[in-house]
Amino acid sequence: MNLIPVMLCPKKAGKRLLALVFLACPLTGLADENAAPSSHLVFDDNFDGHIIINEVRVPKDGEAKYTYYETLGWRGRAAGYAGLQAHPRGHNYIFSIWDHKSHAAPIKAVYHGAGTITEKFGGEGTGLKSWNFELGWKTDTWYTLALRYWPVGDHSFYGYWVRSGGTGQWTHLVTMDVAAKEAFFQGGTDAFIEDWLETGVQPRTVHYRGGWKRRASGDWFAFGRGRYSVNFWDLEKGKRSFNFRTNWNGGVSRDKAGAFYFMTAGGRNTTPTAKNPSWHEIKRSSVKPDYAPIRVRSAGLRLVDGKLSTGRMLKVHWENDLSTLPQFGFTVTVSDRISGKEGYLASLTRVEPHTREVLIPLPANVDLKQLVARLQCRDIMDNQSSVLTVNFEE
Repeated sequence: MNLIPVMLCPKKAGKRLLALVFLACPLTGLADENAAPSSHLVFDDNFDGHIIINEVRVPKDGEAKYTYYETLGWRGRAAGYAGLQAHPRGHNYIFSIWDHKSHAAPIKAVYHGAGTITEKFGGEGTGLKSWNFELGWKTDTWYTLALRYWPVGDHSFYGYWVRSGGTGQWTHLVTMDVAAKEAFFQGGTDAFIEDWLETGVQPRTVHYRGGWKRRASGDWFAFGRGRYSVNFWDLEKGKRSFNFRTNWNGGVSRDKAGAFYFMTAGGRNTTPTAKNPSWHEIKRSSVKPDYAPIRVRSAGLRLVDGKLSTGRMLKVHWENDLSTLPQFGFTVTVSDRISGKEGYLASLTRVEPHTREVLIPLPANVDLKQLVARLQCRDIMDNQSSVLTVNFEE
């Protein structure tokens, strides 16, 4: 037997993770026909959108190492995907975007959340991937994955956020910059389950619910139907899933909280109750996602060096409630109490999801004790927080 380094590409067999894996196998016959069948659930949002959302859960008995539980996949000039991984290093969050011939420059990350790492990938296509092991995820827990596109000049920016159903808190993992104009999320949005190391003897299961896409007009579309399918070309003799060619299943199930889609791949006892392919439906009555709008917890206004000196810079800083929708943009104004809104010393509005403080230059003759700032934040679904008035800190 020889240890052979094999570079696994995200695109192959359902866009698998780029990783360096050492396989104990002969130099010939690398395909052992033992992979769990790669399966897809493609939803009915067949239009361009600015925001896509889906909820994902891995049941305890559905976790299997070397599995990618992809949750949000899309097409277009900045095609990509996001989801959960059961990786040898731990429970990982993945978000990747593919290079495209229309891009005027390489994809780059303009913001990294705590623990997020980004790096280029190659193989059958190239692009930029991010992963985060630090945040972690747990089985039997629902996670909301949200992506938003927005234009910045001739570029397209993409933010990736995760909400844990266990803690109820949102986390901003990464923002990527793609040098292409108006590269929207093109549907239908795809979810898939994949065994990237031929461990099909282990069953793996994933659940999905509550999917949404928002059109450019601002209208929300609830994922109502999904097309379940198994990669039939992998089920043939000599192909990667031949030994588990009948060990797959998918459709709709229910628990106390309601209906959800499921896919199971691999495991000797897994048998299909659905056809390949087949359509499955969950009726939806909501008209928009039901997450608590953004709330600012606290804010302050002070000199950056704490001294009443000339050449002063004023810092406006704030914290948001992490159990409410994450920040997308903000507006800050600074004035004195006498002139009020008619005499702004500064007013700025930005789309910067990660920013929690701004610096404002002040004239030398301003009475600091008379200063007042007003802050309003906008969340990733464009809800506005209440306006918070902040007095100068001595």
